[in-house]
Amino acid sequence: MKHSITFLLFNLFCLGAFCQNKAFGGRHKIPDSINATAYYAEIKITENARSKKNIFGIAANKAGIGLTHNKEQKTIQFLFYDKERKNVAFGKDAYPLGAGNAWNYDWTENETYPLLIATASDSAANKTLYSGYIYLPNEKKWKLIATRSYDDTVGIKFTGNKTDKKSAVTITNRWLQRSNGTWKALDSQTTKPPSLRQMSNIDSLAQQKMEEDLLRSKLPKDSIVYEEGMFYQTIKEGTGRLVKVTDTLTVHYKGSLYGDGSVFDQTRDKPATFPLERLIKGWQLGLVHCKVGGKMRLYLPSGSAYGIRTRSATIPPNSILVFDVEVLDAKEKIAK
Repeated sequence: MKHSITFLLFNLFCLGAFCQNKAFGGRHKIPDSINATAYYAEIKITENARSKKNIFGIAANKAGIGLTHNKEQKTIQFLFYDKERKNVAFGKDAYPLGAGNAWNYDWTENETYPLLIATASDSAANKTLYSGYIYLPNEKKWKLIATRSYDDTVGIKFTGNKTDKKSAVTITNRWLQRSNGTWKALDSQTTKPPSLRQMSNIDSLAQQKMEEDLLRSKLPKDSIVYEEGMFYQTIKEGTGRLVKVTDTLTVHYKGSLYGDGSVFDQTRDKPATFPLERLIKGWQLGLVHCKVGGKMRLYLPSGSAYGIRTRSATIPPNSILVFDVEVLDAKEKIAK
């Protein structure tokens, strides 16, 4: 019965967002020139006596995230109006509920909770990921609720928020993030844009242990080395010096998802050149064990890769990544 009520309420939530129902305030059409990829806002419920068995939060296109309350349980829910979607990632202890996913959390009245809907699109794959997050003020960490994939490449074109004056629900400090990482305010802001570059993750330790345990059970033990949260394998010994983390490397590489082997990036005819210290943690930890001319395979749990970030439509949050890297050259950093 509880799930049915939640599902019904979410249908009303979506009708308000996408049919301009007056009960769904703050609907905002995004100009095409903005090219928005994320919607951030902050919610506070100052009195929830009349908001029982309802959801209040934000929506962007096909998804909505909000706080719910009934006599049995307070939850955070990430919900969808389109049936044509696939689950690709979950936060710890998130579970399917109605038209989306939920996480039981005893949120507090009169507390402000930042919410985030992030997207990533890939035109070649005709795919867009939608991820829902909440920031937990007491823990000072972000929580991923879930990520879903749609077969389209539409960025954020509409936003909305579900409020109720009778319940004293307010949504403020609304921002859009552009594809280049800059932010545009939707309100008259007195604060700085949110900082999401380092999304500190409440589930990081549990997620890391789960992924490390999986790799230990699957990878060959005789040729794999564990190093500070990642695993590496030497495929070909190099003849040059060892790589330093401060080097600028010239490499050929191929990156794939450990789960299904799908390739998300690779060099082809020409190698790539970049400073190693600007790359993800797993590359820095692994490649310092490689000599110039050598080739390595890196197995990177999400904590040493992209974590819970919705960085790419082909790399869902909490993805274990595999990189084959051949180091062609390494130039030392020039001291200033």
